[in-house]
Amino acid sequence: MTSASDQNSASVWRWAGIREIFAIDLRTLALLRIGLAVMILADLVLRARDLRAHYTDFGIMPRAVIDGFMHPASFSLHLMNGAAWFQALLFLLAGLLALLLLVGYRTRLMTVLSWVMLVLLQMRNPMILSGEDNLLVLLLFWAMFLPIGARYSVDAALDNASDTHPNHFVSIASAALLIQGMSMYLFSALLKSDARWVPDGTAVYFALQLDYLVTPLALWFRQFETLLQGLTFYVWGLELIGPILIFSPLLLRPLRAVLQLAFMSMHFGFFLFLQIGLFPFISILMNLTFTQGWVWDWLGARLRRPSVIGMVIYYDRDCDFCFKICRLLKSFLILNDVPILPAQTRPEIHALMQEHDSWVVHDGHGLNHVRWAAMHAVVTASPIFFWLAGLIAMRRHGDRLYGLVARNRGRLSGLTARALPFRPVRVKPNLAGQTLALAFMGFVFVQNLSTLPALSWRHGDSFIATRQALNLYQNWTMFAPHPEITSPWPVMPGVLRDGTPVDAYNGTVGAPSLVKPRIVSHAYENYRWRKYLSNIEDQSYNSDAVDFALDYGRYLCRRWNEDAPAGQELIHFEILFPVEWTGPPGQPRRFEIRRVWVHECFT
Repeated sequence: MTSASDQNSASVWRWAGIREIFAIDLRTLALLRIGLAVMILADLVLRARDLRAHYTDFGIMPRAVIDGFMHPASFSLHLMNGAAWFQALLFLLAGLLALLLLVGYRTRLMTVLSWVMLVLLQMRNPMILSGEDNLLVLLLFWAMFLPIGARYSVDAALDNASDTHPNHFVSIASAALLIQGMSMYLFSALLKSDARWVPDGTAVYFALQLDYLVTPLALWFRQFETLLQGLTFYVWGLELIGPILIFSPLLLRPLRAVLQLAFMSMHFGFFLFLQIGLFPFISILMNLTFTQGWVWDWLGARLRRPSVIGMVIYYDRDCDFCFKICRLLKSFLILNDVPILPAQTRPEIHALMQEHDSWVVHDGHGLNHVRWAAMHAVVTASPIFFWLAGLIAMRRHGDRLYGLVARNRGRLSGLTARALPFRPVRVKPNLAGQTLALAFMGFVFVQNLSTLPALSWRHGDSFIATRQALNLYQNWTMFAPHPEITSPWPVMPGVLRDGTPVDAYNGTVGAPSLVKPRIVSHAYENYRWRKYLSNIEDQSYNSDAVDFALDYGRYLCRRWNEDAPAGQELIHFEILFPVEWTGPPGQPRRFEIRRVWVHECFT
């Protein structure tokens, strides 16, 4: 029986087609879950390269100095211990949670815990953060309010009613996620107020002149100045108009698909031309949340394997473990239309099951398969993972594995009864969650408005504390109001105790050269180091640079002198940044060498 509040809510969503505009297909939400888990894992792997340098007391930001970089409302579990083993333990914990999120095991809990771990990790060293970190944590935040585990997950497999849930899902949280994504573009366009964007059309030209940021392909591509001008207008126009048109009720299907492709192609261009880490991939994932159900229906029809038509999976109804395994296979192999039935419902199938002590798979060609051959049959029928069939085709070894499982069916049933109990997946939005989502949607919108210079809003202390504690920061200044015009690279000449000149930055003997590298972006170890060192160079234009450079200088001393022989300790070095200033097209670059810091090592 439908309550009056549910009826009123439904009537609101039906108004002016708004239900279709802000709906997200459950299959799209499953893609979001998988994508978020993959991005978290990739982020952890990339960060782990510099675990000691970026997250321990040995590195560039020891716990003793963190107070100068964190808001009082911020907190990080990583600050409990400054040792590398402790940081590695937290990394592994975050990775385990991400893996559980990937397969959709207790999805809502894993989403919340993954979001918490990501926020705590980002707060440990704010000096290396960039737009990708902000966007990833925001997507994960909104995912907590959505049923991202309702399809292709362990949770879906353990919900006997999951097949009855319609794919069409709409709620305040789904609207918030979509609006959040487009807010990034709209407010970025509004902040691009400099004439280099409009009317000059030179912004992309200036962006691709940033040698410290661009890829080798960009160094070649930037010769096409007329094309760069067209791309400038394209990027600005797409960011300004695209977020409005993508919510248009007119021509919703084709217009949304075209705009999705346009935004994703723009980010693919960013990937080709700019070394900005995972930002293009996280942005593409954000755009994929606009994928409508008809796209999945179309893909399902095109990718359907012949052997899946008429396929039936039979199991022993007295075996709870067997039923769960069949449902897990159906969920992860995307065999949506394949029924799972007790073998006892058909005498001939039941006899076959008893003869071989096996489940039975009846395929679309009318053949029955048992034991490992049945596994091969269902994998072959998968529209996505059929290519794995060749890898598991070794029937003799497969039958041995199947026999081992069959002999321990009782133990496995007891284990799965505790670890994988049947439980429903909550899909229908609840009032508390949607009210909270609405409140945070307003919170985010107000914050985005406050970034516009014309409004000059100042948030209260409680607002800022909430933003910092939850890491819901919004300020989409991507090449806004205009791209930078300076391109620096680090050079750090030093001297050892015995007088030997060294390159303190690269850790090599011999004085470093001030000659511009052939590919400047390769002078930075990776994009997080570039962000950190760029912050040092940027802040050198005012007195606040002291803390940044001092902490980095101390780290370089520790790194060099940790294993240095007697007499070869680093005692002195300078932090220099040769900088090129980009002028308008056709004008030569201006060059200067900035001495940011002089450091004495005390050993």
